[in-house]
Amino acid sequence: MELISFILSYFITKDLSIMTAFICWPSEQALELQRSARVAGVRLTVVSELRHSAPMTTSGYFREAMLLDLNCPDTHFVLEKASRSRVLNKRHSWLLLHNSSAEPALVEDTLYAYEILPDADVVWSSPDSLVDVYKTKPNQPLLQVELGLSRNSSRHELLSLWGALPTAVTRRRDLRNVSLKGISVVTEPDNFKGWADLRNRQIDTFPKFTYPLMMLLAQDLHFRFDLRQVDFYGVSHNGSFDGLVGHLQRREAEVGLASLFMRHDRMQVADFFSETCVLACAFIFRQPSRSAVSNVFLAPFSAGVWGASACVAASAALLLVALRRLRQHTRVSTDLQLFTLLEAVTFVLGSLCQQGFHRTPPVTSVRVVMFSTLLTSLFVFTAYSAKIVAILQTPSTALQTIDDLVRSPMTIGVQDTTYKTVYFLESPEKSTQQLYRHKILPQGERAYHSVVDGIARVRTGFFAFQVEKSSGYDIIKQTFTEREKCSLSEIEAFKPPLVAVPMKKHSGYRELFASRLRWQREVGLMDRARHMWLVSRPRCEAAGTGFVSIGLIDVLPALQVLALGAIMSVVLLAGERGARMLQRQTAHSTPASY
Repeated sequence: MELISFILSYFITKDLSIMTAFICWPSEQALELQRSARVAGVRLTVVSELRHSAPMTTSGYFREAMLLDLNCPDTHFVLEKASRSRVLNKRHSWLLLHNSSAEPALVEDTLYAYEILPDADVVWSSPDSLVDVYKTKPNQPLLQVELGLSRNSSRHELLSLWGALPTAVTRRRDLRNVSLKGISVVTEPDNFKGWADLRNRQIDTFPKFTYPLMMLLAQDLHFRFDLRQVDFYGVSHNGSFDGLVGHLQRREAEVGLASLFMRHDRMQVADFFSETCVLACAFIFRQPSRSAVSNVFLAPFSAGVWGASACVAASAALLLVALRRLRQHTRVSTDLQLFTLLEAVTFVLGSLCQQGFHRTPPVTSVRVVMFSTLLTSLFVFTAYSAKIVAILQTPSTALQTIDDLVRSPMTIGVQDTTYKTVYFLESPEKSTQQLYRHKILPQGERAYHSVVDGIARVRTGFFAFQVEKSSGYDIIKQTFTEREKCSLSEIEAFKPPLVAVPMKKHSGYRELFASRLRWQREVGLMDRARHMWLVSRPRCEAAGTGFVSIGLIDVLPALQVLALGAIMSVVLLAGERGARMLQRQTAHSTPASY
């Protein structure tokens, strides 16, 4: 009875209410355990056929208590299943009962073959002592720590022990210089110059960013990496991954020394234990001038101002025609110095364009109208010209959304990465899907560029490049002038997943590694590495300075009007010549009348 009371007190003081007992006790003793567990509020499952026990799983939402009586036969079957399925972990608190004293050699011989790694909660219970056991690595000797209590300890003593005992992460920080298999990524071996190469941050940025953090982790926990390199992060082929993720899936490596996207398919075959940074991807481009996306000659005035100007011009033309009619009614002879309707229209259009007229009528009232029209046109033209200059000098905000990119004539490019098409296809945004179908897919492989080539096209062409912002801004800082940096804009097409460090599924070091990387984040070491390797957007320090050069695209609408006018004049000239020739032929063919 004292043993049953101790077992229940042991687990209850750990706040465990679900227990599985692997025992071969007499029926009376087993019934007493069940009765006592029910009274204590512990849900108990008794397994007496140890050889044929059900499969164990690491999944679940609650911690569970596991009782194993080592005095029973076939206990090695239970331990083998638990070790093979990684149930010897933090979620399962194991209490191993043995009737002899806790001799270190006996504990070692009994548990040597099983993976009781640093995340395990396994206690060997002999009549006179409790011993916490774990290994730094499979096939390494067991580390045994006396807890200072025995089976005669009271519930109060157990509570005091759990309150004073440091966490497993704190107790097991020394991994005794073991070697763990690590795997990293070098996607461009020919251009890779070392893990500390700051000259080419855009090459394998995230392996370089993660490597010093993991090296510091190894120094902190006193272990070594047996490091290998691969060329790919890992893509699924019918559930089987290649690259780094593939090594973790096949359990050929313990941990990855690179930050990866936490994708759902990868989380099925590997675990992620620490987010390192938030990766931002965006279309980076130089904001085009307003004239590149709209007619700058129509932009200065609102519709109301255009309407008012047209009304003033029409009123002037009608007034000139009305004065001619009035002159004709008051005088017998027609004054040829006054405007006809077509001449009045020509004069008004010319005045709007700051052009004079070949005729100066002698009538004072007509001269006043002409003067007023020319003066009004001067004011309108001055405001119009000044507004155009202001538009050309002011930074444009023509492109603000993905829909603006789709509608614009701008060419689109994408950074050549393993996920270059995945997130476009998976995006729920209709505008992003439309951008991919209309701007990227028709280009085929020509749409994908390296960071250097893509940013070079951003600088020199009408081009938007979807890139990891830190890699893109690293090249921009090296190649762009200060004024070019001020014209940069960015539009985010999709939000990529979080970036974290991967390790093999159900690794025994996950809690330990996660705790120490969290410490690096809290004390600022991770921020230091982030500022070193991930380049932020360059500051604009040349805004409003210098002159804006004007190209053909800025005056293209005016050239189009000029060309259209030239074509119309040639067509009209040809028509007039043809009509004249036809008139002459008609005159020659008509017989004279006598």
